[in-house]
Amino acid sequence: MFIKTKKFILGVGIFTVTLLIAGLIVGFYSLRYMKEIVSDQFNQQQLELATHAARQLENRFSNIIQDLKTLNQSPSVQYLEKVSWANRINITMSTMQENGVLEIGRVSASGKSLFAVTDKQEIRMVSVSEAGREPFLWSKRLEHKNRVSLITAYKENGTANRPVMKIVIATYLESVDDSHPVPSHQYAGYLYLLLDKEYFVSRMLKDIRSGKTGYAWAIDNDGNFIYHPVPEFIGQNAFAVRGQREAKISFDQINRIQKEKMLAGQQGTSWYVSGWHRGQRGNINKLIAYAPVRLHGTSPSFNWAVAVVAPITEIDKVIHRPYLWQFIMQGFIIFAIILGSLSIIGFEWQYTKTLKTEVENTTKDLRHSEARYKKLVEGAQDIIFSADREGRFLSLNRYGANFLKGKLFDPGSQEIPQTRHYEDHTKQFIGKELVEFFPSDGFFHQQLLDEIWQTGKPKTLEHNLKIGTNEAWLNTQLIAIKDDEGQVQGVLGISRDITEKKKIEKQMINTEKLASLGLLAAGVAHEINNPLGVILGYCDYMLDKISPEDKVHKILEKIERQGNHCKKVVENLLSFSRYTEHSDTISDINANLENVLAVVENNLLIKKIHLQKKLEGGLPKVKADPVQLQQVFLNLVNNAVAAMPTGGTLSLETGWDVYTDKIHVVVSDTGAGIKKEHRGKIYDPFFTTKKVGEGTGLGLTVSYGIIHHYQGAIGFETKTEEEDPNNHGTSFTVTLPVYHSKRGAEKKGE
Repeated sequence: MFIKTKKFILGVGIFTVTLLIAGLIVGFYSLRYMKEIVSDQFNQQQLELATHAARQLENRFSNIIQDLKTLNQSPSVQYLEKVSWANRINITMSTMQENGVLEIGRVSASGKSLFAVTDKQEIRMVSVSEAGREPFLWSKRLEHKNRVSLITAYKENGTANRPVMKIVIATYLESVDDSHPVPSHQYAGYLYLLLDKEYFVSRMLKDIRSGKTGYAWAIDNDGNFIYHPVPEFIGQNAFAVRGQREAKISFDQINRIQKEKMLAGQQGTSWYVSGWHRGQRGNINKLIAYAPVRLHGTSPSFNWAVAVVAPITEIDKVIHRPYLWQFIMQGFIIFAIILGSLSIIGFEWQYTKTLKTEVENTTKDLRHSEARYKKLVEGAQDIIFSADREGRFLSLNRYGANFLKGKLFDPGSQEIPQTRHYEDHTKQFIGKELVEFFPSDGFFHQQLLDEIWQTGKPKTLEHNLKIGTNEAWLNTQLIAIKDDEGQVQGVLGISRDITEKKKIEKQMINTEKLASLGLLAAGVAHEINNPLGVILGYCDYMLDKISPEDKVHKILEKIERQGNHCKKVVENLLSFSRYTEHSDTISDINANLENVLAVVENNLLIKKIHLQKKLEGGLPKVKADPVQLQQVFLNLVNNAVAAMPTGGTLSLETGWDVYTDKIHVVVSDTGAGIKKEHRGKIYDPFFTTKKVGEGTGLGLTVSYGIIHHYQGAIGFETKTEEEDPNNHGTSFTVTLPVYHSKRGAEKKGE
């Protein structure tokens, strides 16, 4: 019996040791397999970072190319107008400087003169010896017209130790202005800009972190580092500089990746051996993910590459310690279970299997429930958030994060597509106080949240919100989140953008107010007209009877002048209140604008105002009285001129939106802009900011009535010097429906 027991114990011991060793072996291979999975997942996350950074760089570069092409179409730049070329380039520099643009310049057709503006707003006018001959010879070739060239190895103006790229586009005389009404289409030299590649790339890559210590770097098409956390690497050849720093280590793997993958425009993941990382030295295995940066729109096309790297030890630290404890506990549990009882092992195995099934089913249900909730919340076109007792964000959906960061269209816009993909900015809000993003001096305040926590009753409020230069109105519902015992655990907020609704309400109020004032104005005008006609008639009679040398004659002239002024006010009141006196004829928008410009042309020259016209040819006709339309355009142009007492730029633009089938007319100025306190009153009758005697305050009121009479709309955008010192002024936009004859309408219906 003892021998049998001993054999049994020995057998159980051998079985236990064998099972333990088998478990350790399985755990070891499981560790390797898990490490491979986690490494691949980690590298895929790095690839997402690299790809996102590459796309952002491509978009920014495309914007630079587009801005350069737009600047190349400016008459001031094409004709090198002495008064305005530097100012026009400076305007573009102000928008491109943040992307690392060091200089924008224009070389003459002879190639002997250069006109440039630097990022420090310094104006340079130098000889061609400083400008260089290579871009001049390239741009002069006819086949390079409307194409952009990149010169990467460019050194000038103290940029010898910086990776600078020169972007060149040929300039031809194709634009039209008052001084050059007919373009000659001749070659006029070229336009260029100097781009600091390091600054351009570092803005996107310097803050990228992979894991705890991972970072990003980038190389250009020549294999030189554009950006690297090690400053000495920037501008150096990526195939040579590593070996110069650590000659004992072979960098064949990373060099092969750079040459065969990255410079070939491919994206992917891999690993390589490095000699250092964040101050550590030695053979360090690193994971790498890379993506190409394709600089489209240039001749020839260039490809850069972005890489995100991190040491494999980032994965080892995460996996090794849990698996070590798992091995120890695994051996102990196996030993305890074997010694306890084979029956207990069977029962435990069955229990574990059942529990695993229940956990999997519960987890699956929770995932489905979470997916439905997330799809509902993330797909909503409302700001949905939750807050704790201190008024800090606990959660926020993507739409809300993008809305509060100003990443969407203007608040209240109905053009936001329902399927739009929003960037995930929610992490930037979690833990921050609501009052940082919602106004604390209005209806929305911390006391309101405290009341909900205390009473548990929901609250609904409407409040405005400042987002950048735009203002939005929100309808916010605050609901208490309660647990099973009815205790408040948080506050759920749902905010809906009602800006468009507010605008419509305001327009309805203005329309009703103008209609009432129109009736009142018509009555007052008719009551004044009769005695005013008698006064002017007798005044004219007495002027004929009295000698011009008589003092009474001068007094009568003053009476007649003031009476005519009253008559003009009455006529404005009548035109404001009654439009049926004019015939609804078919009008040409461009022709009416040209007639107005012919009237004010001399005044623009006297006022030192530069006129910019962009009238789209072949516009359809509109059904409106040309006299009334010219009155509207003249009012808008006169207001724009009055807003620029020291001179400026008046812009007129027309176009046809085929989707809405409407004609739009934009009248813009570079004046001081409309103050905030005046913006809601500009259409009110008799409201004016001009001095006494300079205006009646009916111009915009009458214009508003005329445009709405023809089923059109009039609106404006404005920025004061305090809001934007570099881009202030006002733009009025008039939209009118296109006129379709009955015959044309029938064809359209067919």
